[in-house]
Amino acid sequence: MATEVKPKSNRILLIFGFFLAIVAFGGALLVGRTGGGANSLVTGPRNIPAVVATKDIPASTQITADMVTIVQYSGDQAPPFAYRTKEVVVGKFAAIPIHKDSAIIDYDLVSDASGVQPAKQAFLPIPKGMVAMQIPTGELVGIGGNIQPDDRIDIMVSYNPNPADPRQKNLQIIRVGPAGAANARGITSSLTVIVTLQQAQELKWLLDNTNYKYVLRSVQDYPVPEVATGITDIDTFNSTYHVR
Repeated sequence: MATEVKPKSNRILLIFGFFLAIVAFGGALLVGRTGGGANSLVTGPRNIPAVVATKDIPASTQITADMVTIVQYSGDQAPPFAYRTKEVVVGKFAAIPIHKDSAIIDYDLVSDASGVQPAKQAFLPIPKGMVAMQIPTGELVGIGGNIQPDDRIDIMVSYNPNPADPRQKNLQIIRVGPAGAANARGITSSLTVIVTLQQAQELKWLLDNTNYKYVLRSVQDYPVPEVATGITDIDTFNSTYHVR
């Protein structure tokens, strides 16, 4: 006669089912604690306001109402030191770049644009073996403010007694005006040019001891070889223009 084993099999299945239930409960509890659910990170009511940027705000920009909004946070998520109302933010200036969706905190803003720290400027593009030199300019000597970065200029000088050829030719402009100002054409007091150290020494002597004026080259003439020019003095001028 066969032996009955069914009750033992049922007992094994019951134990295995109970084990699976424990594993499922533990997994659900773990997911709930580690942020698997939509509300798992919310541990309290969202009742703490914070001012948040609605767009990227560059440094030195004055804050307007459309640049910020109010977002409600729960107690454990509220950004520390954040502004709570738009009214205390509008009209101030961004001390640093502020990214979209970032909460605006106290050290992000200053009350006046003069309090914004200027960003470090990029190094001047000085080729190896060359130097940058600042030379004076103005409306009359500097082609009416039409010189801009990457232009090429020649310097025409008057000097007596005449040297062989006192001009400095094909000087590359890398900055118009002082550092920190807009690097663009316009009336200014200085130009920054690229020269060798020897040329810088000669250029200083030229500017200190002669009357000079800049002439602006056509961009089409930048790659053209230097054009030979003669010295103009009273005799050559009178001869050229038939002055008696």
